[in-house]
Amino acid sequence: MSVTGQELTSSSGQMDLNTMNMSLEALIDRIFDQLRQLGSMIADKRRAGLRPEEVQMAFHGLGLEVPDELLNVYCCCDGTSTYEGDVLGEIQFFPGFYWMSLEDSTQVYRAISTGNEWDRAWFPIFANGGGDFYAAVCDKSSPYFGEIVGFVLGEPDQLIEFKNIVSMLRTIERSLEGGVFFASEGRLKADYPKMRAIARQLQPGFMEHDA
Repeated sequence: MSVTGQELTSSSGQMDLNTMNMSLEALIDRIFDQLRQLGSMIADKRRAGLRPEEVQMAFHGLGLEVPDELLNVYCCCDGTSTYEGDVLGEIQFFPGFYWMSLEDSTQVYRAISTGNEWDRAWFPIFANGGGDFYAAVCDKSSPYFGEIVGFVLGEPDQLIEFKNIVSMLRTIERSLEGGVFFASEGRLKADYPKMRAIARQLQPGFMEHDA
């Protein structure tokens, strides 16, 4: 579904948007509930969703176009509240990465987008605190618009791993539900071959590819 100004103001468009957001809200709820069951405190740091206009303005201010799926995710949840000095093991949303707020992601984007390794169309969403990110392609002219890049600092080639942010969240949810993501020694860990198998099941026809 494409979220346009007309849809946001029309009754039928608003109903469609509300239905999508309810489904996403439930998905995100399940992820945080699963994290809480594993003893994670990050569920208590969940941030409330933003208004569509706030999200669109933030992206437009960077010269980017926000994919519909990512816009709707931010309308349900603005990541988690994290602070300098936080221990990664205590704020992980999935193994090795935490979910930045839109404001924090915007600041990170401004800091890294001029680097030689970073494509200016990539908007960071999840970070590991050491220079690795999961980022959305936010250029409508790109054939990869809305897809999710797994950026590894220092690697010559970067891989697009997910069709969109919703596919990624569903993979996280299924991995937590099935014990593929699990708690060990105070951190989240993963059985990565099983996680990739889940991702392929949830993204029929989608193949990982170079960014």
